[in-house]
Amino acid sequence: MNEELLDKLKKAIELAENGEIKKAMEMYQSLLEYDIPEVYNNIGNLYRREGMLGKSIEMYRKAIQLDPNFSLPYFNLACALMELERYNEAILFFEKAQKLGLESFDLHVQLTLCYLAIGNVAKAKELMKNEEVSKEVQKYIEGDISI
Repeated sequence: MNEELLDKLKKAIELAENGEIKKAMEMYQSLLEYDIPEVYNNIGNLYRREGMLGKSIEMYRKAIQLDPNFSLPYFNLACALMELERYNEAILFFEKAQKLGLESFDLHVQLTLCYLAIGNVAKAKELMKNEEVSKEVQKYIEGDISI
């Protein structure tokens, strides 16, 4: 990616982080013609933030198509599928993100919640051996946090 495109991408990320969603989206839209996986992933995040899950899923899938080894769109796609209560599909994409090297607290918590949602208590317990994951999952179960 050349310097100019990288600068535009950084600016779009900065705009989104500052809550300037419309400007960020415009900046990302101007980058679509370059088929940069990060752009599609980040647009997906903006759509998801706005509750446009269908469009977010479409963007994550495009990012994956462009770079099948980019783990973040798999994770983000799984999160969007969770919001639609499509837990079995979400698990597949969380596990794919893991296979690609993504390891994070959020991934472990979300994956545990998916396992619980489909009744796979054994796999959930395995992840809940981590005390922090267990505490966070308990917050969801008690209703303090929603999925």
